[in-house]
Amino acid sequence: MLIFNTTFLVSDHVYGQWIKWIREEHIPFMLASKTFSKPQLAKVYTQEDQEGTSYSLQFHVADLLTLENWHIENTKTFEKQFAEKFGTEVVFFASILEIIQ
Repeated sequence: MLIFNTTFLVSDHVYGQWIKWIREEHIPFMLASKTFSKPQLAKVYTQEDQEGTSYSLQFHVADLLTLENWHIENTKTFEKQFAEKFGTEVVFFASILEIIQ
C-alpha cells in the first residue's frame, strides 16, 4: 500500500477558492477514479518563511503500477486545468510514500 501525497503552497488570498475546490471538486474527482481511497487533508506547519500556507492532501493507492496508470491518463489534463484555475497563486509537488507498518 502506498500514499500519494500532494503538498500545496496556497496564497492566503485564494485560500477560500482553493479549499472549496479541494473539497467539492478535487477529492471527489480523485475518488471517482477508483484508484484512490482514504483522503486526508492536513495543514503543514513549517519554520520556513513563506508567502502562504502549505497543505498536504494524501490518498491511499494500491500499488505503483496503479498510480502510474492514473498518472499517464490524468496528469496533463489536471495540470492544465489547475494552472488555468490558480495560476501562480497555488503551487504543488507530489510525492509517494510506502506504508511500512
